[in-house]
Amino acid sequence: MPLVATPRAQVSLPEPPAAEARMQALLEAIVDGVVSIDARGRILSFNPAAERMFGYRKEELLGQSVNILMPADYAAKHDSYIANYLNTGVKKIIGIGREVIGLRKDGSTFPMDLSVAEARVVGERIFVGVLRDISARKIAEQELERSHDILAKTVAELEAKNEEIRAMTQQLWQAAKLASVGELAASMAHELNNPLATVSLRIESVLSRTQADDPRRKQLTVIDQEIKRMGDLVGNLLQFARRGGDQISTVEIRDELACAVDLINHHLRKRMITIVQDLAPDTPAIYADRQKLRQVFLNVLTNAGDAMPRGGTLTLRTSPTTLDDGEPGIRIAFTDTGFGIPDELLPRIMEPFFTTKEEGKGTGLGLAICRRIVQEHRGTISIQSTPDHGTTVCIDLPVKNRGNVKPLNEVCCDSDDPG
Repeated sequence: MPLVATPRAQVSLPEPPAAEARMQALLEAIVDGVVSIDARGRILSFNPAAERMFGYRKEELLGQSVNILMPADYAAKHDSYIANYLNTGVKKIIGIGREVIGLRKDGSTFPMDLSVAEARVVGERIFVGVLRDISARKIAEQELERSHDILAKTVAELEAKNEEIRAMTQQLWQAAKLASVGELAASMAHELNNPLATVSLRIESVLSRTQADDPRRKQLTVIDQEIKRMGDLVGNLLQFARRGGDQISTVEIRDELACAVDLINHHLRKRMITIVQDLAPDTPAIYADRQKLRQVFLNVLTNAGDAMPRGGTLTLRTSPTTLDDGEPGIRIAFTDTGFGIPDELLPRIMEPFFTTKEEGKGTGLGLAICRRIVQEHRGTISIQSTPDHGTTVCIDLPVKNRGNVKPLNEVCCDSDDPG
């Protein structure tokens, strides 16, 4: 009897419900990673996008703790998050979303956005996480930040260049103004020197006929000195616009300060200003142009007096100091108790043609000339001020036989100069 092959029975598996099939198709098609876990943190599903993202196959992960997808510091906190939520209902990630770090199979990490939702399936709580790799976005943000830094640096450099151009423009403008001042000063010198010379000659004539013990002689001497100073001021205006030669001699700072105070003492007394002279007895002599240095002292004293219209105290001090180049120097400080200088004006106070005085009461050249004279003596001048409390002007100069000694052929010595 021939053997007849009996066909093998076909076993038909039941088709999954249509809704489940559609859901599976959606999970496989979605571009974001989708991972679902149970209440104990075990992985229930892992879509193809998540496989590509983490480098695992779904079969490697189903049933494992989701912590395998997290760096150690994140993994240590994850279980406590779930436990805390199940016990308290307080959400930290669920329904909120945050940026986290993912751990790939090869051990590398990457940034990702994570949003978590809760669901119930057949009475069991599950959590579904949607993950998006944001590595490209982070790189773009870093590039944008670098570009922003480069742009900010470029803008800062442009601003610096603009400031340099503004400064150069200001210097050119100042040069133009100084040229005009030079012409004006020359005209003023011509117009003023003649009447000043006439008055000076008349005063000298009166002094020659006045006895030495005549009480009027001292006042006549002061007038004579002031006339000479007026002539020097005209010359100094010319000097500001056009530098002239120096007349260097040995100068005793204490004597020059006393002389300057004596010349301006009447003006200060009228304003009820008390002069305190705290001059170190060992104040050294310096090499300087006596007239120019006296002009500096008189200008600073006058400014201090103007700053105390209702009276106050003006203190003069001398003390040893060290200059910026390390050489020894002398500091001459003038401290008043006047109304001070506002902070926003202090940086400009020694600019040419800048003044804080009322219109018509200042040219804005006084301190600018003082700064030039001090610099010509290889010194520095600085101003510290506190509004409503007072101002201190410090002049630092090299001591004798130090930084302000000019070459012999530039020095015009007085008879009291050694050698």
